[in-house]
Amino acid sequence: MSTKPVSKKSDELSNLSISSLLGVAQVMPGESVEAYQSGLLATVEELGADTPLQVYLAEKIFQCLWWMRRYETQKRSSIIAAMADELKGYSTSKEERLAIFKLLQASLWDEPPLKKRIESSGHTPESLLERAMDIVQDHIQKLDQLIALRVKTLMQLQQSYEALVNRSVLQERLKLQNDLLKRDLQAIDLPVVESTSPADDKRQAKSLK
Repeated sequence: MSTKPVSKKSDELSNLSISSLLGVAQVMPGESVEAYQSGLLATVEELGADTPLQVYLAEKIFQCLWWMRRYETQKRSSIIAAMADELKGYSTSKEERLAIFKLLQASLWDEPPLKKRIESSGHTPESLLERAMDIVQDHIQKLDQLIALRVKTLMQLQQSYEALVNRSVLQERLKLQNDLLKRDLQAIDLPVVESTSPADDKRQAKSLK
């Protein structure tokens, strides 16, 4: 089984401390620190960030993406929680509710305990989902608004990063053009023409007759 080769830059970044290079990993309970760090390194490498400012902007870009993914996860979890609440009864224990939640989370609709619970509540999987989405509609809308704000911030960060990188490229291009112009001017060798007076021109003309 072949493995993807690790680039030199990625290897160098991996050998550095994430906390010292890119700040403390912004993870919440239940999230993977390894996934955050690997995603952050991949973003830095993909953007080609070299300077401290470029790395900082790359980190902020990745954090926007991470938050957007986090909001999407929250949307799904809130819907599943509403579905589990809809299926619980007065005699449902915490352990039973947790078991139902896990089955819903894994989309194991055909599992006998979940299937029986859905049927006894008078629902189908489709109607249960519809009911849950109606219950958490306001919460979903708030999360969508937060996602929209993150998208706007992401676009601004991308523009800032592109402007920063293009400025560096433009500076290098101007420096190269100036060097080429200087070299071309130095290569020009203009012959020196001695000035002559009108009397000298007349004498030179007579000598040619």
